Amino acid sequence: MNQQKFLENISRIHEICNVNEAHLNSLSKWISQEGKYQIILDDFLDTLSLEKNPETRYIAAARIGDKKFEPLQIYLEKQGVSQIKKDTAFETSYVYVSQYYQKLQSKMLSQIYEEKLLPDFYETIFKYTHKLGKLYSLLFVKWNRKLLFEQNRELEKMFDGDQDAIISYLENNELFDRGHHGDRADRSYSLLIKNDDGIYESRSYAEVFPEDIDEISLCYTDFIQSLNKKEDDLYHRKKEYITYFQALKNAWTETDIDKLVARWSEVDIAWMSIDTPVQPGHPIEYYEDKYRRAVSIEFDMRLSDPSLFTSDVAENIESMYESMYDEIGRENFRKSYEYSKNNQKQVGLYIGSPVLQYGSFLCGAYSAQVVPNDDEVSKVHGKKIFAFPKFVLESQRSAPKMKLDTEMISTNMLEEYYEFLQGSNEEYYKIYDIETIGHEFGHTLWLTPGCEIRMWESGLYKNIEEFKATAGWLVAFFLSGGDEDLDKDIVLTHTMRAMKLMRYREVEDILPYYCECLIHLHILFESEIISFESGKIQFHFSEKTYQKLKELYIAVYTQQIFTYLNQMEAGNFLFEFVVRENGVFLPKDEKVRKFVEKYYERYKEIGNMVIENDITEN
Repeated sequence: MNQQKFLENISRIHEICNVNEAHLNSLSKWISQEGKYQIILDDFLDTLSLEKNPETRYIAAARIGDKKFEPLQIYLEKQGVSQIKKDTAFETSYVYVSQYYQKLQSKMLSQIYEEKLLPDFYETIFKYTHKLGKLYSLLFVKWNRKLLFEQNRELEKMFDGDQDAIISYLENNELFDRGHHGDRADRSYSLLIKNDDGIYESRSYAEVFPEDIDEISLCYTDFIQSLNKKEDDLYHRKKEYITYFQALKNAWTETDIDKLVARWSEVDIAWMSIDTPVQPGHPIEYYEDKYRRAVSIEFDMRLSDPSLFTSDVAENIESMYESMYDEIGRENFRKSYEYSKNNQKQVGLYIGSPVLQYGSFLCGAYSAQVVPNDDEVSKVHGKKIFAFPKFVLESQRSAPKMKLDTEMISTNMLEEYYEFLQGSNEEYYKIYDIETIGHEFGHTLWLTPGCEIRMWESGLYKNIEEFKATAGWLVAFFLSGGDEDLDKDIVLTHTMRAMKLMRYREVEDILPYYCECLIHLHILFESEIISFESGKIQFHFSEKTYQKLKELYIAVYTQQIFTYLNQMEAGNFLFEFVVRENGVFLPKDEKVRKFVEKYYERYKEIGNMVIENDITEN
């Protein structure tokens, strides 16, 4: 098999994978229709001992199809169930979804093997990814329980939910992992365990979950031994894959807290050398944990799909970066300029789909990712950007229309948005390239090695970093002159995203995006491109409001740039636009707050209600 034939086979693998995605996306069509797929929804509800009606079937479809837990969460809150029962529901629903996906993926893999679409070397990678994925998913349940249900709640109880006090306690008691130079790391690969004297100590994942890590380690041993017997005759990356999998085994089994970050950076370095279409993943992100940023148990397999489109957004991002430095002065921030420039130049872009998903990736959909997060690794080896445009488009097209949207958003705006979603793939991919891939490139800008630690003093860094990424592509698009065929749809889709994220203010791993969108809404309202009238958001796109929007974004983005270049604590920027009341981030601006509070109030009441007679029209 040569590379050309392999790429043809990859297209066939995507076709097989798309059958699974189409099935998962179709589940919402059976919320109010009898049929074989409604039986699946009802089986999920029986597993959780929930009644069967359109609202709960939507919850089942969202949990299985979109992997979202939030609809179930708000339903349980409305029912007034205890925290223990909510925790149990999370774990029960996770196990159900995990097993469901494993069955779908096993069937998919059997077809791939039967059709002989993979050479032996890559078939082995697929087989062991699936074996390991099952182990990662089992570990995720235990990790989530220990971190979120036990450790973090105990800390919050100790300090009455005062986040600043918790972080000070962790710092004073040296309960953060150590980074490359012995300083506090920007993430953790450990959890807190109380010793016999009731004092917290950091313990590696290997020490907290010894049986699980032993199984994972043994599986990697078998994996490596199997690969050693085969050859990669297509891309000649046998050595790189084996080095990567050996690094993962070493990292998982490391017990010295002071060596954890170094071990996992070795994983990232080895992974950056793998540049084939077959991209296995490993734990990288840490959105769930706002205190010690414990890295999540994420695991998947991404497969490139060169047939979708070629991205053009990098050129606009680079042009914007250089033009803004023309004004700022490169000599004023030479280290940052060169570091971020290097990041951009060393990006490897992989457009495709996640074909296998496990661990924390079964707790929500994802549209793109830029990794690794380790500054020391990226300084030398750059980053990878993963983009999943077809995966996201089909999910959005198949989503049921929700009562909350029709109540809170004007009919004209919704009709324009639905028309865009059901329009041409080509236009959607153009905007996805600008918005989503542009967002990931936006993460690479205005950084200095170690700035995240210095800006993270109050644990707010992520809450402004997502705004920087989105504002980056917006400003790049504006400065490039825009595109009169896309301008309105760009603003429309951006606004819809900002509004819809207002439902997630109590969801820890989505909170950075919620905070980001509070700032977006501030700008959108101030530009008068939207208003909240008669209980609905009205969309006022015109030459005047669009021009004002562009000016505001450039001004706010410039303000944020200097927050980064001067490595100021993130709250200096965030609290220009938001306040924190009883642990909840809310808009400062009264117009924005009126909408945000009303939207969330209605979300809690009707967030799971679909427009039943419209479901089949999607």
